[in-house]
Amino acid sequence: MPPSYRVALASIAALTALVACKDTSAPSGTTTPPTNGPKVATLRGDIAANRTLSADTVYTLSGFVKVRAGATLTIPAGTRIVGDTLAAGSSLWITRGARIDARGSATNPIVFTSQRAAGSRAPGDWGGLVIVGNAPTSRNANDALTYGRAGTPLVPESYGGGSVPNDNSGTLQYVRIEFAGASPTGGDEQMAALTLYAVGRGTTIEYVQSLESLGSAFQWYGGTVDGRYLVSYEAGDDHFAWAEGYAGRDQFLVGYQTHQPTARSADAGLPSTTPRGIQGYGCDISNDARPGCTSYLAAPLSSPVLANFTLVGPGTGVYGATVAAQANGIMLRRGTGGTLLNGVVARWPGVGLTVREAQTDTLRQRDSLTIAGVLLTDNAAGNYDAPGSIGFGQQATFPNTISATAPTATLFTSVPSGAVPAAATLDWTPAGGSPLRANGVTSWTPRIQARTTGFFGATMTPTSYVGAADPNSATKWWQGWTAYARN
Repeated sequence: MPPSYRVALASIAALTALVACKDTSAPSGTTTPPTNGPKVATLRGDIAANRTLSADTVYTLSGFVKVRAGATLTIPAGTRIVGDTLAAGSSLWITRGARIDARGSATNPIVFTSQRAAGSRAPGDWGGLVIVGNAPTSRNANDALTYGRAGTPLVPESYGGGSVPNDNSGTLQYVRIEFAGASPTGGDEQMAALTLYAVGRGTTIEYVQSLESLGSAFQWYGGTVDGRYLVSYEAGDDHFAWAEGYAGRDQFLVGYQTHQPTARSADAGLPSTTPRGIQGYGCDISNDARPGCTSYLAAPLSSPVLANFTLVGPGTGVYGATVAAQANGIMLRRGTGGTLLNGVVARWPGVGLTVREAQTDTLRQRDSLTIAGVLLTDNAAGNYDAPGSIGFGQQATFPNTISATAPTATLFTSVPSGAVPAAATLDWTPAGGSPLRANGVTSWTPRIQARTTGFFGATMTPTSYVGAADPNSATKWWQGWTAYARN
């Protein structure tokens, strides 16, 4: 479930103690010559002028580091940035009017990760990466606030009232975000690995991975930003989630789950009780912390286009019964619209596709919620909402989807169940004879074509295959720059 925007402190005294922990790192902006290994430096507080980092230095984010309006933070390929596990909420924020220029490469990605050594890391070791733009959302300027409240170490940022659909917050290319998702204020709500508040379509987001986030992996609140080649391996909450008028387009997405990520301490946050592959919301009036929402259907509507997604759940026996019942492949609710095309939803403990609230189903009837070419299989509670249940996600209401019975392991070239795989062994290419090799919807309606024009300078391309990988291409776009680890 998308997190609240104003998070109450679990304990002011506990938070103060965390922030006051002895900090032995170098002062902000300085570089310390190492005895052995790379140079090190610490980033703290506000970055108010243009700054370029160096790939030969490991940077520590200590507390809430915010790039302010008018400044650009440039991060070259191969740079490593770690979150301080002793400073509450350590995270990087690109605030409204600022930019990030983080351009890694397939052989030399930029890595945001835990300060701890491999083998000792845990989900929620640090906060994550937050970008705030000036694109439209369905919440007003006064009430659309990010995490935090005045008087705490994290002052909230407004992201409502934007009016620039093509706003540019910079570039993320070939970036990994690992072991993020800590609570920003020591409470029970987690950050996402990458949170995009009202980010505009002038921003470039491609080849980005979240690994072992305690919260969600990718989270959009309003905005119009597009994305492609996005990977989430092991998310504590949702792999991909949106709310409040998100209207971007995203193609080639992978969400893969085999276990339940857990923090080293409850101070970082608690495991989600509703982990899902995709979760889409409108404007959520049911949450008291969101007074800016006047209706589930407040304008602009949540209306993203997601194409060629692969969502593989953990199967049965990973979550307890209560959580497993909520662990859906796709949940669309509270007045979200959208278009979901040519995806696969497999091996989720709950229902593969569930649609909640009459306002959401109203959008389906108005042709503002479309699902086509999506194959559902091997989902423990069924591929669809049962007739007569509280859900509207029956196959009869989404006749252009495909209900299958194929075991998940037979769909892909190499996707193990339960084991801890090496990143190089994960191969999302459809196996020989897999139904993913066909069944894609290649004839898109004029409405969909109009909504996908201008996607990364061209038009989003329909595919004859289903899922994130082309069975006829030797290029495996996720390999080389992604990683897999649990600690």
